Amino acid sequence: MLSKILKVANKDYLEKERESVFEIGSNSDLILENTITGNLIWTIEHFASNPEQKGFLTFPTKFDMVDTILGLNHHGKVIVRMSVNPEEIIHKVEFGTSRLKGRIDAINRLKSAGYKVGILIAPVIFVENWKEVYSELIERLSLELSAEVKKEVFFEIIFMTYSYVHTKINEEAFPNAIELYDKNLMTGRGRGKYMYKKDLRMEGEAFFRNKLHQFFPDNKIIYIV
Repeated sequence: MLSKILKVANKDYLEKERESVFEIGSNSDLILENTITGNLIWTIEHFASNPEQKGFLTFPTKFDMVDTILGLNHHGKVIVRMSVNPEEIIHKVEFGTSRLKGRIDAINRLKSAGYKVGILIAPVIFVENWKEVYSELIERLSLELSAEVKKEVFFEIIFMTYSYVHTKINEEAFPNAIELYDKNLMTGRGRGKYMYKKDLRMEGEAFFRNKLHQFFPDNKIIYIV
């Protein structure tokens, strides 16, 4: 698979004069997986072994165990997107993942090691006090992210979608988790799947655009979905 990515990346550059970005973290959290397999170290080293290699690898993570990749010769060809949420939501929903402080510290260390970095606010969960907790999150990011990170960091915002199948699995694995489905806030989007209603998503998008512009006026929001 990596050899195919290498070929496609160079082909895109030659034919389209652009450097493509390849998502490699869709199926698992590669920082966590790397603590067992070491696969991420191998992938980064082999992709970036040639400084002239075109294209970028990218992946998201909710974990702060990044020490093993800090010293790699990645040649600026890897984009790490740290997924964050308010501490209250991490505590009640994202069981077993790193605390917010650890995630912020990790993104600062990754940037110091030369990685390109992004912040993924996801999944956005409209808890009762959502404006308060997400305001606190964004303000905390502005205070604790390094000046180096804030020069170039970009943002992605993803609203939570709900699946009865995933919820039944999580109920067994995490019996103390909060109830995520709210029939007053959500609408169907397919068999057994739900999303927040349009009006709420529009309110949420306006909120995040305003807050991020207030605290990160020079940084891009790639998308809000």
